[in-house]
Amino acid sequence: MGRSRFVVALGDFIIDAPIGRRQAGALLSLLRVLYVDYLGAYRNYRGVVLNVGRFVRRLALGIVREFGIECGEGSLLHDPCLIIYDVGLDIPPMVFRVGSDASFEDILREVLRRGFIDVVGDLHVEVTYVYRDGGRLRVGDDYLKVVVNGPNDIYIEYRDFDDE
Repeated sequence: MGRSRFVVALGDFIIDAPIGRRQAGALLSLLRVLYVDYLGAYRNYRGVVLNVGRFVRRLALGIVREFGIECGEGSLLHDPCLIIYDVGLDIPPMVFRVGSDASFEDILREVLRRGFIDVVGDLHVEVTYVYRDGGRLRVGDDYLKVVVNGPNDIYIEYRDFDDE
């Protein structure tokens, strides 16, 4: 992804994408529109969110196509070309640059700092990756538990696939 990359965040979503500053601003504008649709179309009359996974998969593929994000062919371990974190927070709109070695903990810490969000306790995060597999784009997802005890004490517990 180069020396740095941009992070776009709004509402429940943090998007880590290999795009430029102008594209990041355009992505944030697009996400604002889609987020309104998401709130309207994916909540039932009790306000419970429905079919979020389907929405995020369509969103991920749409972003890759709309912004011309290249997903390289690769080895057994594919590097994702786009990552969407569904964090379940009410994040104000933001775009910022991170280094190529920034971890999710670093990104989340920056989102909490910039959004003045104070979280104590567990966050459950759904992670959607886009990568290329056999010449086709694939959208795969993972799940992880983020333990947040204030903006400076954040760590991740990854789901262990061997337990399934």
